[in-house]
Amino acid sequence: MKIIIDFNEVNEDLLKKALKNVFNVEGDLESILRTLSRSFDLRLTALPMPKDGRILKDLRGFKIDLKRSCEDEVIKLLAKYCKPIDDFTVGEVYECEGVRIVVSDDLEDLIVLETNVDDIPGEFVAHAMEEILKDAIDAYVFTCIGKKGRPCFMLKVLANDKKALNLAKKMCRELPTLGVRIYKVGRYKVNRETIEKTVELFGKEFKLRVKVSEVSIKPEFEDVRKIANELNKPLPTIYREIIRRLNHEDSNGQ
Repeated sequence: MKIIIDFNEVNEDLLKKALKNVFNVEGDLESILRTLSRSFDLRLTALPMPKDGRILKDLRGFKIDLKRSCEDEVIKLLAKYCKPIDDFTVGEVYECEGVRIVVSDDLEDLIVLETNVDDIPGEFVAHAMEEILKDAIDAYVFTCIGKKGRPCFMLKVLANDKKALNLAKKMCRELPTLGVRIYKVGRYKVNRETIEKTVELFGKEFKLRVKVSEVSIKPEFEDVRKIANELNKPLPTIYREIIRRLNHEDSNGQ
């Protein structure tokens, strides 16, 4: 889902406040943009001309509007986490503190990278997955049959276009493989947000991150694992109990 950010004059505090009001996210401006970029395809209608001309090399592809105004540091952060605007379909529109935020119903443009490898231990594939997931949106491994009936692994990676080339190089380095297939796909993604919840388990309260969407509610796995370790309880037991409590809260409108 594309999120289009538009403004005439803005500073860090105003932009942070607008994004916080619309998306209910906390933190400094960079952490807010980083969090939103994980869930949304962030776009900009235009950027102001920076006072520091050295920044211009990082703004290739962006439309520059001399009538707009904001600090150079804000310009650098927006260029780091957003992409230039393209055609989009207007969904919902929010206005706050001079910032206009348009939620588009368009498909999100992503890149798929895939390669086949054989004659490699499964432990190497697992290690490669860990490294690749540091920059990828998601990754999957399939077992298949290759040339001459040889068993092999197919690794498929989902990424945004800015990181696709570096990920392809990482795949060749970590697996290793002699080539990576790359193609574009469109993705429709249900709107979701990550919020912090407090749950009581076995007489103790714990805070954990929860992914909430129109169709599901899901606790962050690493937070659940930490709670299970602290309570010295089986992970499946803790996970099921957290899900039960979250669904109970949701059904009661809490």
